[in-house]
Amino acid sequence: MASLPAGLPAVSWRATGLYLPSLASKAGLLDETRQFLQLYLRLGDLAATRRALIDGELPQRARETRATIVTVIQQRLSRWLPPDWVLADLAAFAADTAQPTLQAALLLHVVRQDALLYDFVQHSVVPRWGAGERMLIRADVQRFLDLAQPAHPEVDSWSHATREKLAGNVLSVLRDYGLLQGRDPKQIVEPFVPEAVTGHLVRLLHAEGCADDTLADHPDWRLFLWDVRRVRTTLRTLAVGETLL
Repeated sequence: MASLPAGLPAVSWRATGLYLPSLASKAGLLDETRQFLQLYLRLGDLAATRRALIDGELPQRARETRATIVTVIQQRLSRWLPPDWVLADLAAFAADTAQPTLQAALLLHVVRQDALLYDFVQHSVVPRWGAGERMLIRADVQRFLDLAQPAHPEVDSWSHATREKLAGNVLSVLRDYGLLQGRDPKQIVEPFVPEAVTGHLVRLLHAEGCADDTLADHPDWRLFLWDVRRVRTTLRTLAVGETLL
């Protein structure tokens, strides 16, 4: 696993700053995202993919609904202007329907692109998992927002309806991407993460300036509920596999 070459600037490919209530509009959109990526793999162009989906490739009857869905997917996957290899990987993951490769990749990317969702996983889901607690309900999201409000006063401007919708969709997104299961209450579960997604995250972290000797300590691994020991074991296995190739 090669680190970032000397002299190359690191990049930052994650959302920071204000909490946005964007998840109040749509939940995981797993099937639609898979269709988006499979069509992108065929067309090789984001603009053409958007047009085709809005013009009728998506099954939703209303054009306005199709346009909203495509906008949400693009915000999650391409608003941060990823390099070509990221979208190529995601398209390949979308083609793998035998295992939840796309779910694991979306758990990584969608959470990294939403500061609220990232903080909720890191500060609510991960500690509960470590303490042996497994249940999550909407009230837990509301409690998280209340505690976050001093640092994120923008939360105070959201309506009660927005907060309620957001709380439900936060849990639905994490369920759709494999971190939760069940309906109400939902249960925290360790997601299945294929080796291809592990390698994808390593490449992302290297591009962001993370050296090999600090990889295992990066908080992004906690999105999979992995502790440092688990990450180090996985990285050693990945390194052996690369050597054999």
